[in-house]
Amino acid sequence: MADVNRADAADEAGVWCIEDGEPRAKEGGQPYDDRGVERLTYSNPFNLEVERVWFDGKVVYAVESGELDVDPQLVKVAQEYQVVYQVELDEHGKLKDDQEPERVDGQYNIYDSVPGMDKYSPIWQFNYVIVPRDYQANALRSEQDCLSSGYPVQRSMVFEN
Repeated sequence: MADVNRADAADEAGVWCIEDGEPRAKEGGQPYDDRGVERLTYSNPFNLEVERVWFDGKVVYAVESGELDVDPQLVKVAQEYQVVYQVELDEHGKLKDDQEPERVDGQYNIYDSVPGMDKYSPIWQFNYVIVPRDYQANALRSEQDCLSSGYPVQRSMVFEN
């Protein structure tokens, strides 16, 4: 009996999972487990740094390729929120004197979208959510949480891919 999950060797492309070099038909199912964590299998062949981020109250995984300069009037960007105690931006919306913001230890960054959504882009514009020192890490878990929190949000001209 044939393995119905195995991809046909004649197929050039398909919606597959790759396991030990063997393509297999991707099965449906829920994208998140009962804890709200993305169901992801990733072997990380290039040893990239993987980070956990919040999207709509669920944990998803991301890799970054570094900062870049773009004109958000010409290039589609998505919004990323970083929860910080303080940040200083210059008159151009860049980090003043290249000084990194003072991040909340243990807080995951927050995405406004994921692949498949119309507003998704692999280029992220940073928005800094400035919280008080008594803020509990990961209390904010979605774009809506950030925007309705009452905390100041500073949109920057810092972009990452």
